[in-house]
Amino acid sequence: MSSQPTRSQQVLARLHTLPRLTVPAAVLILTLVGLMAPPVVGVPCLVILVLFLGWLAALAWPSLDRSGRLIRALAIGLLVGAAIARATGALA
Repeated sequence: MSSQPTRSQQVLARLHTLPRLTVPAAVLILTLVGLMAPPVVGVPCLVILVLFLGWLAALAWPSLDRSGRLIRALAIGLLVGAAIARATGALA
């Protein structure tokens, strides 16, 4: 096995160097913009958020217990549902 850090490890290391509230603030801002902005702006924000949280969940998945996996899957599912609802106009 290679001792080279993976791309995900490099990105996580970079995120770790940011101020402590940067990532939670970015998640909150993307969520609020995704839910409140016009769909042309909101849907891409929600998609970015789904991809980011999905990536984090995939990295943590092997070490999670059943309830941790369920919570992450529900959160991502709700965001996907919100993105679809915003894209179709069901959530104005």
